[in-house]
Amino acid sequence: MNLLLEVILDEFRTQDNIQGEMLQMLLKRFIILCTRLAKEQHIVKHLDDVQIETIRQFNFLVDMHFREKHKVKDYAELLFKSPKTLSNLFATYNQKSPQQIIKERIVLEAKRLLHFTDKQTQEIAYELGFEDPAYFSRYFKKMAKISPSDYREKGMITT
Repeated sequence: MNLLLEVILDEFRTQDNIQGEMLQMLLKRFIILCTRLAKEQHIVKHLDDVQIETIRQFNFLVDMHFREKHKVKDYAELLFKSPKTLSNLFATYNQKSPQQIIKERIVLEAKRLLHFTDKQTQEIAYELGFEDPAYFSRYFKKMAKISPSDYREKGMITT
């Protein structure tokens, strides 16, 4: 896992036209490794393979669509499940709620954009599917405990 993390961080430093594809591939590998470790440690002993696959698909879909889909019901529809079914599944798995996973993914991307680009906060807000930049700033501050401008100014790289 440490080696994979080093490779991911190295890829973030590499600026070329296939960086996105490489990072997606590395993320998939990371998810597979985590799933295997969880199975080995019996963390998921209460879930069958279908439930584990649903969780994996949810996380994959969030990673693919977090810019335009901010609600659990959007992902539930893609998975042909109800939002309540997803919430119950994640509760059984002792995971964060589906809504928390979506929020954290949005904020993670916002942090990446603030740190690695010169885009203005309002541009980032629109890119992440927010119609109101002020709402995005409040959302970011609530989740990250720091305003977007302070985050950028301090040059923070945290998850």
